[in-house]
Amino acid sequence: MNYAWFDRHVLLPAYYPWAPGWMPRDVRIAVAALGVALVAAAWPLGRALARATLGGTARVALAVVLALCASGRILRRGKGPAAPWRAGKVEFGAGRLDPRYGWVMLPSRATVIGTPEPRVLYAIDDWGDRAAAPQGAPDPEAPSLVVAGESIAAGHGIAYEDTFGVAMGKDLGLQVVNVGCGGYGSDQAMLRLADALDRLRRPAAAVITFVPIMLSRNVQDYRARLSLRGGALQLVPPPDGFFARLRLRDLLVNELPYLTDGALRESVRLTAAILRETDRAVRSHRAEPIFAVFSIGPRRTLDEHPEGALIRQLFVDQRLPYELIDVERRDLVADGHPDPAAHRRAAAVLEAALRPRLSHAQ
Repeated sequence: MNYAWFDRHVLLPAYYPWAPGWMPRDVRIAVAALGVALVAAAWPLGRALARATLGGTARVALAVVLALCASGRILRRGKGPAAPWRAGKVEFGAGRLDPRYGWVMLPSRATVIGTPEPRVLYAIDDWGDRAAAPQGAPDPEAPSLVVAGESIAAGHGIAYEDTFGVAMGKDLGLQVVNVGCGGYGSDQAMLRLADALDRLRRPAAAVITFVPIMLSRNVQDYRARLSLRGGALQLVPPPDGFFARLRLRDLLVNELPYLTDGALRESVRLTAAILRETDRAVRSHRAEPIFAVFSIGPRRTLDEHPEGALIRQLFVDQRLPYELIDVERRDLVADGHPDPAAHRRAAAVLEAALRPRLSHAQ
């Protein structure tokens, strides 16, 4: 469990924008202490189990079952259908659960979000997308730029007019349709994007954001998600059954910030397939796709990024069009999302990459 291992299995796939600096050290100390405690307890515990009668073993088993029932009952406390550890998210306070996308924002309304300051107005149009005002909807006949992805795409923490999508729309002369939503994985982003493209007659381009934390989101199963079945992507419902509905199981399987070697391989393979299908979906509508890969830190070469190998595997090796956008820590709002200045720089980078392709397409 050296730092390289911790970076690969914990920090990159499970945290945005970063984990506390003390975490790798303190987790390693805690695991070592637990190991010492288990070694110390092994001999007396083994002797006690060897002397245990059938009745004593049954009492222990009953105690374990009752403890699991009690913990499950405690974890189900709270209001609403969402688990307590997800109920506080913006998207659950100003949105609703959705059987296809997992969750969506409530359409045709505006909500002021932000505690403490700054407080930001989130206006959601009639299509359920972030927009300048809660009334109205995009014009299906207008040449459009579709923005998809997670909270950076949605412009979390900043005014709508300060988002990179709005800046690009103005400079490129395109209507902006922003289907980004906080907490989305790559599969949710692709589904929202594909459905928006079907509603538009003249989509010109699509920008899809990506951050490494989407690796863990893509394999979470508390919601409907895309899964690889026989080499093909299929939308599968959440698992059903007694154990699948246990909140303790949900907490350990979906919220523990750690991916095993097997889970990491599965997630990378799944994510690669979703990104390929996203690219294909955009091109099938005669629009130009580009992936915006955001990374927190100074401007660096690809190989200098901690996520460089992942980006190479997902985008370079698959020949998917992307731009790597570095965001300095000083250019983040209080909760770690890019500020308006960072969005303007991202818009300039993405525009420079898209303009020649849009001109060629015309």
